[in-house]
Amino acid sequence: MPHHHPPPDQALAEHPLAYSDPELRAYAEEQAEDILDSVVHYMPLLLPIMGAILIFMLAFIAVVMA
Repeated sequence: MPHHHPPPDQALAEHPLAYSDPELRAYAEEQAEDILDSVVHYMPLLLPIMGAILIFMLAFIAVVMA
């Protein structure tokens, strides 16, 4: 039975040498970068908001525990 998966050192590489599925290759080369680029624009707003929510939750836990 032939081995179709890349070796571990190539499996985690940025661009593996061969893909077993051509659709996976197209997704990995095009869609993954587009998804990352679409999320990066929200980070300056999202990080402070999530930080404020985290601080509020920790303060709430401290008040409940006291």
